[in-house]
Amino acid sequence: MKKFLINIAIFFAIVAVVDFSLGKVFHYIQATAGGRTGAEYYVCKKANEDVIIMGSSRASHHYVPEIISEKLGMSCFNAGQDGNGIILQYGRWKMLSERYTPKLLIYDISSGFDMAVNDNMTYVDRLKPFSREAVVKDYVSSIFPMERIKTLSCMYCYNYKFIEMAFDRLRNGDYKEVGGYIPLYGHIRSEVVERGQPEKEISIETDLVKLYYLEELIKEAKGKGTHVVLVVSPTWKGGGLSAEAFSEVKTLAESYGVEFLEYINSEICDNPDYFEDSAHLNDKGARVFTEDLLSRIK
Repeated sequence: MKKFLINIAIFFAIVAVVDFSLGKVFHYIQATAGGRTGAEYYVCKKANEDVIIMGSSRASHHYVPEIISEKLGMSCFNAGQDGNGIILQYGRWKMLSERYTPKLLIYDISSGFDMAVNDNMTYVDRLKPFSREAVVKDYVSSIFPMERIKTLSCMYCYNYKFIEMAFDRLRNGDYKEVGGYIPLYGHIRSEVVERGQPEKEISIETDLVKLYYLEELIKEAKGKGTHVVLVVSPTWKGGGLSAEAFSEVKTLAESYGVEFLEYINSEICDNPDYFEDSAHLNDKGARVFTEDLLSRIK
């Protein structure tokens, strides 16, 4: 029995050493990678721009930092992340705001990623590599308590992301040159255009967890003196949701005195030349939208 226990102890010691060593390797790859991995690490650990853009893919494809910097005379970085919303972005905000305070935060509201009920666990994956940061560990475990134990393993923190990091390690850091912006150059399919106006839905099932952290983001940013602007950016023909679907976010913005700008019925939504697909502007549309948005921000 004694020998068995010793062997078990040795086994777990070896696993711990391997796990710790791989964590160091993974961290190095992440910290020196280009591509989106590099952009993600930059947002969380290095960004110091005056203007920060947050949100989902509609943020990463719709806001052109070059134009924002030129018009406002301030540095800008686009921290939008495809397939994610407030659950990820609030964790990033916690790291970023510990380091410095941006002057302007523009948050692009997506109904699916910032409001609707769905699997929030998928949105914390990109925070796991930063779980050694106390603010991240506390935040993630407040939503999923078991993550406090699981994230003790470095392999667990990086396993979903290793292939992406490995490829991005071979790329340069061009994300910095374009300020995190990901331009799209395609055009919306003709059959989508011919289909015309999508049927409108009045509301969605609201995720109170998402709404809570969106409020926390607004409250903390305002408390630090950051000017906050919430935006519902253009979708083809205004998308499938009416303006009423965003009423809770609008009410939240009004209660904290932050700007809420929605483009559901704007002229941009009716021009097919501006769209890559029904949910995303192409580069031409993004430039038109960014210019228009800046003219409306107080």
